[in-house]
Amino acid sequence: MTLSAHTLTRALRLAADEAHTLTRFLDDLDGWDGADCDTGTNAQLTLALMCESVAILNEDAPFIEALDCAINAGVEHGHGHIGVILTQVLAAWSKGLAGARKITPVLARTMLKTPITDELSRCVLSPAIQNSLKHASSALDELGSTLPETPYLVSWFSLAVQNGLIQETDIESGALDPGAAVLALFFTCVDSALSGDSSVLESFAHMLSELTEGKGRSPRQHAPSPGCEFAVDLVWQGTESDAQALFDSISRVGARFSSVGTIDPFGVGLLRLHVDTSAPLSARPRTGRIIRFAVADSRPDEEIGVDELANEGISHRGVRLLERRPLRRVERARVIVCTRAPGIIEDLARCGAIVLLDPHREDGAGILSIARASSTGVTLFIPCDEPSAALGEIIASRVNRNEVELSAPPSPGGALRRFLLASSHDELMAFTIVQATAGLFVPQPGGPQVAHTMERIVIDAEKKALDHSATRPIDSEDPALIAQAVTDLETAAASNWRLLLSRAHGPELVALVRQFIFGTRSWQRDFEVLMGGQSGPSILERTQI
Repeated sequence: MTLSAHTLTRALRLAADEAHTLTRFLDDLDGWDGADCDTGTNAQLTLALMCESVAILNEDAPFIEALDCAINAGVEHGHGHIGVILTQVLAAWSKGLAGARKITPVLARTMLKTPITDELSRCVLSPAIQNSLKHASSALDELGSTLPETPYLVSWFSLAVQNGLIQETDIESGALDPGAAVLALFFTCVDSALSGDSSVLESFAHMLSELTEGKGRSPRQHAPSPGCEFAVDLVWQGTESDAQALFDSISRVGARFSSVGTIDPFGVGLLRLHVDTSAPLSARPRTGRIIRFAVADSRPDEEIGVDELANEGISHRGVRLLERRPLRRVERARVIVCTRAPGIIEDLARCGAIVLLDPHREDGAGILSIARASSTGVTLFIPCDEPSAALGEIIASRVNRNEVELSAPPSPGGALRRFLLASSHDELMAFTIVQATAGLFVPQPGGPQVAHTMERIVIDAEKKALDHSATRPIDSEDPALIAQAVTDLETAAASNWRLLLSRAHGPELVALVRQFIFGTRSWQRDFEVLMGGQSGPSILERTQI
């Protein structure tokens, strides 16, 4: 078999299916180093989305065209650092082929040996990944000038990556690098797709079993290291010089990031960045065009919800993979919230939601890919204004009418089943719903089996939040207008008050609102001020206790 669109589709499908089965195993490999335990999940999501993008091509389409489709899917819809690395691998292959539509053994070797990082593709690769790829590249050089056919080259490269992984694994503890394991899995699937031999996948499973049979400590998630409290997922369009300036800016503040992208003939690129930072806004580009700026809390679920240990191990292809107890995470609600107020993105993320700052209508497919990461198949989308509500309605109508193709499993839990749209119309109402829903979880066993339960508790929590809260915009510092807003919101019951301050207002408005709330209303409980920084009016909210 030759390298073609059909070959890449089959390889990506095999890799997505294998990663789906091995998700929990690969996730828990992170736990040996106190990382965020999501490498397997992010790899599976990225591979499945790549597979969908390539599958629409004619089977006989050139391999280079299939690569371009997969790269675009990785840039627009990839997940996590491992999603960037997988996209970097395919981008390196495309660079090595230099547009060639017919692949000779010499071109195939050049493709496989092309470094995966360059000026646009940046990442702090683990020593295991670096050494595995270096070992495989050296193995190709050892073949000399008389090269075998392409399938043999790919198989040789895949085996060399596995050998490199073995050399980088601590045999005593079984501490296996998750990123290197994912890459070895992907190359093995390419080998299997090209040769038509499924036995290489069985051999790979046996290798994983042998590598992890050490009696090391149980995997455990840890809080993120200082400076990495939040994960920013950025899809951005700009020139190459703009990209270099952005990379330098992020590096200067000490944030860790990975990037991948493409440059068109006009010198404009579409890039994806995944940034670990303690200050999400520090990663926000000042030039170019932001298509997606998504922020998530990097803390493990056990600090947002609950975590416990499973009693069973993991078996795959008849092989026991992990004898020690792997983590069993609770099924958290997948909540996506929109905001135009940069000052509250960290507060929203700390509640457990995925925060979209200034969401774009053209990013509907990207938002859908975030929703599909729901382990239960249920996602709540919380708009903050009319444009974001209209965007949510478009996505919800397509998902709930089954107009979205969801043939490949998007997550360990299964397909996206329900895309719920919250009834929020401003920033503070959205914030209140996030606080009520983003921390919700259901215990194991989870997945699609708990979809109806998750949907019910999310809807109930949203309704309760809406019933106990009310908001009013304040677009003037006129005392009469402020007094009217407070009067419109007040009740006889004790309440908490919250003011989201826009960029147009300052301390004078805060003082006036506080005076009108507490001057003659001694039963009121609390007054919180949030520096939203949004354009337009400030927003006052009253929440009944």
